[in-house]
Amino acid sequence: MGKIYTGDGWIIKVQGDEHPPMHAHLLHPDGKATISLEGAVKNSGVPDKIITLAIKWITQNTATVEAEWAKMNNPKKR
Repeated sequence: MGKIYTGDGWIIKVQGDEHPPMHAHLLHPDGKATISLEGAVKNSGVPDKIITLAIKWITQNTATVEAEWAKMNNPKKR
């Protein structure tokens, strides 16, 4: 649950029981990252090219991230 995008070997997902600010998780075979809707990135091994693609997708699909965040972080909507 929470997977909102699948790229070429990587995924973007939102997890439940999370902390602010609103963010998505990027999972890649080389590492993982968190990308906030405010633009902050915490990267642990994901190639820069993939980070750029993920930021672009998140920026273009903010409403999707926000909707999944609301769903995943509200037990009544799970």
